[in-house]
Amino acid sequence: MKQIALISVAIILGLAVGKLTGGFNFFSAVCLVAGIFLVTPSLFKFHFSDFAIIKTHSGAIIKNLWINYLLLTAAALAIGYASQDIGIAAALFLLALLPGGGMVMMWIKVSGANVKVGFVIFMLNLALLLPITLIFGQFYGIAAPYFPAVDLTGIDGIAATRNIKPFAPFMILIVIPFVLSRIVLMFLPSVVGFTAKHQQSISKLTMFGIVFYLFSLKTSQLLFQVSLTDLAVAAIATLAFYAVTFAAAIKLTDKTPDEKAVFWHIATRYITLALILAVFSVDTFGATFILPVMFAYFIQIGAAGFLAKIEIEQPAT
Repeated sequence: MKQIALISVAIILGLAVGKLTGGFNFFSAVCLVAGIFLVTPSLFKFHFSDFAIIKTHSGAIIKNLWINYLLLTAAALAIGYASQDIGIAAALFLLALLPGGGMVMMWIKVSGANVKVGFVIFMLNLALLLPITLIFGQFYGIAAPYFPAVDLTGIDGIAATRNIKPFAPFMILIVIPFVLSRIVLMFLPSVVGFTAKHQQSISKLTMFGIVFYLFSLKTSQLLFQVSLTDLAVAAIATLAFYAVTFAAAIKLTDKTPDEKAVFWHIATRYITLALILAVFSVDTFGATFILPVMFAYFIQIGAAGFLAKIEIEQPAT
């Protein structure tokens, strides 16, 4: 509940500040902040030798791939098509392509999952960011004929000069944090200890700051233009997507440590990263594109405690 309150305050304050000021311009430095404070701390425990466990834990690795990138992607596309709103469809597709998240390793530890397997899956999913952005970049061109035209009223001049350049997010969110983590490990071991002790607080504060900033942007002020119908459709579509996601996580994994690690990478989405990428695409998909990502915060954070209880109450066999 504390996390939901934190996100709620960040969204409300961001929209209020944006409304009063007319909204801020987007600066890509926010991506660097996300990379440094959300991704880098997770990389301190990573060693290339960890990938050796793929050979002996291939079942968990493969299950993560086909459930996330085939099953859930197909579900997102189907639900998105049913919404008949390309913004909602694109957002669900993006969420499906971004499993895991900044808090996933915490839930893996809490539920008694195999931490090493969970971390290797986390790294593999991050490594897929480049092809994911390439695939997502083609979504509008392929899907547009199957949806009503996008209402871009009020968007011209706000975001029309921005495009997702797949290599940029990959460099800022993966390559730079990885290089930084190696430097810190070599020369600043005290930083590693500090982040290990305070990683949850760092993640929460970073998430609050990023959400506040992104909802205070000019593009986010377009949310004031969406109708109650759009809100309802987005809410129902996002709930339907997460219902499939949670059902897949519960029904398609067992209670062994390896499968518990897979469970959390299915049940959670990298929402903050999705929100960052969403800001780049509002000029393509319209204001409704932000709605499912916004609702995802409340659904995922609200359900995390319940999901953890399910995993903890049924010990591994």
